[in-house]
Amino acid sequence: MIDFSDKNFENLLKTMLGNVPGDVDKREESLINTALGPAGYALEDAYINLEQMQAGAHVQTAVGSDLDACAADMGISRKSATAAVRLGVFNVSVPLGARFSTNEASAVSLVVTAVSPEYQLACEMPGSVGNNYTGDLAAITYVDGLTVAQVTDILIPGENEESDDSLRSRCIDHLNSNPFGGNIASYRESVGAIDGVGGVQIYPTWDGGGTVKLSIVGSDGMPASGELIDTVQTAVDPTQNSGQGYGLAPIGAQVTVTAPTVISINVLATVTVANGYTLEQLTEPIQTAISLYIKTVRDSWAVPITAGATDYASVIYRARVMTAILSVTGVVNVTGLLLNNLDADLQLTETGAEQQLPVLGTVMLN
Repeated sequence: MIDFSDKNFENLLKTMLGNVPGDVDKREESLINTALGPAGYALEDAYINLEQMQAGAHVQTAVGSDLDACAADMGISRKSATAAVRLGVFNVSVPLGARFSTNEASAVSLVVTAVSPEYQLACEMPGSVGNNYTGDLAAITYVDGLTVAQVTDILIPGENEESDDSLRSRCIDHLNSNPFGGNIASYRESVGAIDGVGGVQIYPTWDGGGTVKLSIVGSDGMPASGELIDTVQTAVDPTQNSGQGYGLAPIGAQVTVTAPTVISINVLATVTVANGYTLEQLTEPIQTAISLYIKTVRDSWAVPITAGATDYASVIYRARVMTAILSVTGVVNVTGLLLNNLDADLQLTETGAEQQLPVLGTVMLN
């Protein structure tokens, strides 16, 4: 890329004045200096525009609409914001299209989009805002006999519009991995682009030739709901295990979509606290610190050990848990740390037969 960093007004004016004969007065406020000034500013502005155009022409440096244009050249588009789909609980039958509102200051409205086998409520405002509230609902649509209206589980997480960093990463992965015709990169790219999917582990020939298992998590990093699994199954292989190639999967592929099993990580430790602190004060911050570390493990759950391969590893390291505890202000030392009653790192199972996803369980501190 061309470096335009030295194309500023001062340097441009100096260059122009250097081309003026030496016997002409070039001092500030001289006639030639004053005459060349506007040209210097105009050239500086032109070089700024050139620098922006150059940055916008490359995936690594483009932002906003320029990045969208670069992605479009690869057949990739930015993921739009999507609405959360939540589970509703009511004491009477509620019709399709009935609307409800959350009981909070920044209330959002939800509409009933399915009534069987369970009530599904779609947030009318796209984005992650639809994932936040759980509890009682206020009825916007009158429903006779309604006394209980609640929103509970997240069926399909709502997602905000894809960020520049995420889109840029997908474009670079597309260039480096060469997705084609049902190879590993093709599954990773096409399944990852489905609304609500936050990550996918891919296991080829997990149950014999032609079989493929896709284990997915939602955009919230937690195991995919049954509804999201059905959505992905329909998109990839709607006539499951037929090998007819009606979905994204190529002819001959028998695809099974599933979700990982949640494994609780229980922590037991003896903590020395600094003067002026109590264990009760530090318990919640310690739990938060450990939970944030475990979240980093979940965030990398779908990332293969070897780039482009299908080997995965999820490990909860004792040292990292200890570091998380020690990062809390007021903690002096940690001893006797056990994870699920073991004095060892926890290696989770990530195979075609079983996939595990860690979450924080109980934290017992002495």
